[in-house]
Amino acid sequence: MNIKELRKQKHWSQDHLAQISGLSIRTIQRIERDQKAGFESLKALSSVFDIEINELQRETADAVGIITGEQTEEVKKEAYAAGVIGLYKLTALAIFTLVSTFFFVVDDKTGWGVIGLMAISWVVIIGVYAMNTFDLFGDEWKRKIWARKIQR
Repeated sequence: MNIKELRKQKHWSQDHLAQISGLSIRTIQRIERDQKAGFESLKALSSVFDIEINELQRETADAVGIITGEQTEEVKKEAYAAGVIGLYKLTALAIFTLVSTFFFVVDDKTGWGVIGLMAISWVVIIGVYAMNTFDLFGDEWKRKIWARKIQR
């Protein structure tokens, strides 16, 4: 439940809430409209509504669209899928550019260096993209490294 709903449950006006919370009416209006509130404002409002500040922060975060715990896994899955699709597209682009360049230099002996340089560049680009997509050096890897270091 957001601030506006809490206020309406108590049948308070914005002016009344501003007076009893010590906040300005403009601040109350901004919080109800944007659902963004500073820590001091949340503290004052949680005191007035007699609820925990954590609960009030969670409510305002949900209203703004900040990712909650349940949404985090879904967002990670979507980001991973998008990364894999991007990797496929990047690989297809690399193959296309290498093959099309190959047809231009098939008879020219001096062009093979260009294809080799392009191939190396694409391997590096795709490799870096893949490391980021598959999180090869992520949190799990860091934990393993620290575990090995501690065991010594």
